[in-house]
Amino acid sequence: MTLQEIISDIHGLDAELEKLEQRYGILSDDLYHLYKAGEIEQSRDFLEWIGYYEAKLERVARYRGLMYDYLRQLRQTEGLDPLRLDPQPVGAS
Repeated sequence: MTLQEIISDIHGLDAELEKLEQRYGILSDDLYHLYKAGEIEQSRDFLEWIGYYEAKLERVARYRGLMYDYLRQLRQTEGLDPLRLDPQPVGAS
């Protein structure tokens, strides 16, 4: 998965999570803590919500790994100069 694909996935998952947060009036991280503590019912909505949240956590972890590698490469190229981040065309890898 490319960095751009991961970013796109994160935004898509955020949109799904926001719909559920608005419907139930609770943020995803709070629901996740309740789920991990065994304190919520196992409804279809909540299981789907947990799936989206765990997928987001996985994508964010992958993003962080790829981003750290990318920034490390930039640092090697730029030396002590400020890092130059160039815009990426939509769909670019």
